[in-house]
Amino acid sequence: MKSLRAQLLVLLTTAVLLSALVQGAFVFSTAMREAGAVFDYHLQQLALSLSSGDLGLPGFGPQGHAREGVDYVVQVWAPDGRRIYVSRPRMEMPDQAVLGYTNAMVDNEPWRVFSMQAGGGRTIQVAQPLRTRRALALTFALESVWPLLLIAPALLLVVAWVVRRSLRPLRALAVELENRAATAVDPIEPGGVMLEMQPVVRAMNGLFARTRQAFDAQQAFVADAAHELRSPLAALKVQVQMLGRAHDDATRRVAQQRLDAGFDRATHLVEQLLALARADSGAPEDLQPTELAQAARLALSDTLELAQSRRVDAGLEQADALRVLAPPQGLRMMVRNLVDNAVRYTPAGGRVDLRVYRDGDDALLEVDDSGPGIPADERARVFDRFYRGEEAPSGGSGLGLAIAARVAARCGARIELLDSPLGGLRVRVRFARPDAAG
Repeated sequence: MKSLRAQLLVLLTTAVLLSALVQGAFVFSTAMREAGAVFDYHLQQLALSLSSGDLGLPGFGPQGHAREGVDYVVQVWAPDGRRIYVSRPRMEMPDQAVLGYTNAMVDNEPWRVFSMQAGGGRTIQVAQPLRTRRALALTFALESVWPLLLIAPALLLVVAWVVRRSLRPLRALAVELENRAATAVDPIEPGGVMLEMQPVVRAMNGLFARTRQAFDAQQAFVADAAHELRSPLAALKVQVQMLGRAHDDATRRVAQQRLDAGFDRATHLVEQLLALARADSGAPEDLQPTELAQAARLALSDTLELAQSRRVDAGLEQADALRVLAPPQGLRMMVRNLVDNAVRYTPAGGRVDLRVYRDGDDALLEVDDSGPGIPADERARVFDRFYRGEEAPSGGSGLGLAIAARVAARCGARIELLDSPLGGLRVRVRFARPDAAG
């Protein structure tokens, strides 16, 4: 499991250590360079002091012999090139060299040499072994770098403290969410968190809102289902009791028929409730180019037995080849509910006609019936679940148009309720931007 705190600590610690390393290298290099410049300056100052003619400087004994522990070597040449002074006669120092700073090898050891022209035509040369210069320079450079070794751990402690303090609001939010009840979907106030966390809080509030909507829909569905199933189940119980009390075949047949009809109504109600639950589930469905006329044919096939039992003439009057963008199963469910609703509300011997055709830039599905229709003042309410008009025949569930409306919304379609030329209701579903079926 990846930890944000661990990642921040690793990244910031790496950044601090790399910065300390780079800074230490820069300070060390600068200190070594400046130490070399200081030692060169000392060589020059020593040569200038000797140019006054006083060779009895501290560090040099009589007769030009250097005392022990002194690293400088001095040589002086007369104007004619004759060496007239050397501080260490036993060392094979280089002869008169080029004026200024040079490097020379003495006994397989590198030396730094400074030569200058003094008064009276004399040439003064001062030399120092590079080994000594480097040792002193290294000591000076290390003394400049060692404070970084103390600062780096202090910076790491500061980094750990900053990371811990910065993640404190996140931990507080986590604690708040952990202490919430499973059904608590109240939004979190975005203003109480850090600016960088506000998008996360807004996204969580959106999730809470969708969860509350799902809970409300589930509770409403359970309440509606319990209410609507109570009556059919009570009726079935009564019909079973009547069947058990029948004393002759005629009474028994009537009770059996009523029991079968009760089972049919209960089965239809359960199927409609399940269809409504699928329509309200919000589960993602793939929108595909689907033949609208084929969905109408399948809907007629699904309701054929019901239409025959009610002696209703149901057919497809017009079937233009059009494809609409919709989920195939959802489209079939929507058309089946519209046809089933029309067949159930149409009296025996009536008629139900379906048409699929193009209207300008839209594809239209129309379902006409010769039933009682729906008064104009009730048409806005019939899309509510379980709503049934006062003059609606028995046997319906009040869910057909509610299911159709929810599926149509997913397809981007629009349902209109109009007066039918057959005398009943015309349900028109308008789909935008259809494609001609190839």
